[in-house]
Amino acid sequence: MAEYEMFKTTLMGGYDKEEVQEQIQRLKDEMAENEETLKKQLAEKEARIAELQKRIELKEDYQARLEEDIKEKYQKYIDNYESIGKLVFEAQVKADTMEKETREKCEKMLQDAEEEAKRKVESVQAEIDDKLMEGKKKYLAVQEEMNGIVELINQAQKRFMSSYKEVHHIISSMPTSLNDLEEDVELELQGMKDTEEEKPAKEEELHLGDTQELDFLDAMEDIAELEEFDDEDDDEDEDSKLALQISKLLSEEDEAMLEEELEDL
Repeated sequence: MAEYEMFKTTLMGGYDKEEVQEQIQRLKDEMAENEETLKKQLAEKEARIAELQKRIELKEDYQARLEEDIKEKYQKYIDNYESIGKLVFEAQVKADTMEKETREKCEKMLQDAEEEAKRKVESVQAEIDDKLMEGKKKYLAVQEEMNGIVELINQAQKRFMSSYKEVHHIISSMPTSLNDLEEDVELELQGMKDTEEEKPAKEEELHLGDTQELDFLDAMEDIAELEEFDDEDDDEDEDSKLALQISKLLSEEDEAMLEEELEDL
């Protein structure tokens, strides 16, 4: 019972007989019901156990048949297990050997490729160094040649400036124009006619005029010599000619000034 029940008592201090009997009967009925229920559950479980047992037996029979089939099908492999194990071992050893050889070959090929690449790089570097050295030599040769040309140009400029100064000096010492020279000559001749007393002085002036005319002729000869000097310079080697041409181009303005002064003459 889940709970305890209290029986009613009588005046004499005892329990009520009817109530006690009813309670006992109720307990018997409950026990009978529980027993019936337990019997049903037990029967169901026994049936379940029997079913499971049968299924187990069926599975055991099936497993036995499978084992028999496997034994029949793979018995030759089982019989040759040692041979198969040996073959597997040998195959593993062979695979390890092949892997080792392949790795060694790969390492050797990689090493050879690196060495070949290194040799090619060194060869290319040597070729580059040779090209750079050759280029440097050519550059120095060209630089030396250019220095020689510049030196020739400087010398030509110096000669030209020296000649120009000489011509300029000659021109500066000459009369300003031929008209002035003619006027001086006419004045001198007129003075000779005016008086005999002043003849010595006039003769001296005439002599001075002759000297100026001779100076003019000398200046013209110097200019001719300068032109001859320029012609001789044209007969020099090609480097000198090139230097003179460059000098003429660089001194074009000075030559123009010289030509203007010569034209005034």
